[in-house]
Amino acid sequence: MPRLTDKELAAVIAGTTEAVLNEKGFTKVLNKLKFSEKEPDEMSKEEKTCKYFLAKMDNNRSEIAKYCGGVAKDLNGNTSGSGLELLPTEFHSDIIDRVKSDPIALRNKCTLVPVVFRNGTWPIGVTGVNLTWENSDTNPLTPTSPTFSSLAYSVTRLDGYTALARDLMEDTPVSLYEYLTKQYAKAFVKAENLAIMVGTGTLQPQGIINAVGLNIIPGINAATTNVLHCDDMVSLPFAIDVNWRDGGVYYMNTGAVRQAKLFKDLQGRYLWVNGDVQAGKPATFNGYPVQEFTALFPENLTVNAKATCSEMVFGNLEYFYLFDKGEMGSELNTQSDEAFKTHSVLVKMWERIDGKASIGAAFALLTGFLK
Repeated sequence: MPRLTDKELAAVIAGTTEAVLNEKGFTKVLNKLKFSEKEPDEMSKEEKTCKYFLAKMDNNRSEIAKYCGGVAKDLNGNTSGSGLELLPTEFHSDIIDRVKSDPIALRNKCTLVPVVFRNGTWPIGVTGVNLTWENSDTNPLTPTSPTFSSLAYSVTRLDGYTALARDLMEDTPVSLYEYLTKQYAKAFVKAENLAIMVGTGTLQPQGIINAVGLNIIPGINAATTNVLHCDDMVSLPFAIDVNWRDGGVYYMNTGAVRQAKLFKDLQGRYLWVNGDVQAGKPATFNGYPVQEFTALFPENLTVNAKATCSEMVFGNLEYFYLFDKGEMGSELNTQSDEAFKTHSVLVKMWERIDGKASIGAAFALLTGFLK
């Protein structure tokens, strides 16, 4: 029998060891060993991302750089400035893909502006292009004089975090990938939606309800009973110039939807038509799409001595500009009191965005009705 080389002998030993471990029920241990021995280019996107998180837990800077695809920078945090560590591209891409496919993600309806710098301005057309009729074959064309303005932006960091058991991260790394991408996609959608609609503009985007030039329409009963009236919703789109009304959508909380579903025309026909959100077909009211949220707008406003009033918005989010730096970073903490006591790891992720309405008058806010 020919003598085995050292490499061949090692392969035989490894195969025998794998067989014994499988036979004894140590599949988890075996998978963990295989996972630990792989090089980055041999790993799946799930393995690479989880390896990155494990390196962050151990504060292994060389491993962090290896799995995030570049040299890791020091973290010093805060709002518009600071360095960051880029996540593995695949993980970031999967989260963005989930956000894009989420039927309630408002960023997908906005005008998305990728930006390179943390601060700057972006030109916007206010009046568009003017056209003139030809008055003779010899006269030159009259040049158009569109009116332009600009939006100043300053991207701000949006943070999200969750707690994970360290044993889960260490023992079942690949199975956590789906969980992490799903949870963070949901968190970013929720936070971005709030910012787009109700953001204050201070260290966060300026939401629609705080836009300069916004059409604010009190409900018909705002000075008396505060009960939402059918005519409030029917007339709301007409508070907006016809040039901006096209593509408009009602954005409202479940409480307003509950009332709107009961409104009828003079022939007793319901104005609400059910849709199928998952199939991309929204419900409509009086011919315009409706997007429902659990509690996107405040429901504790005090109007006419009633402390349970709410708001809704009508408009086309094409006129809301979302400035996206295109960065996503992460940070892990195992040293806080809570993390220490529960043997968990706090995972924080962030992105840098800003946003504001390019034309505030392209939106209408109905206010002063009971939720």
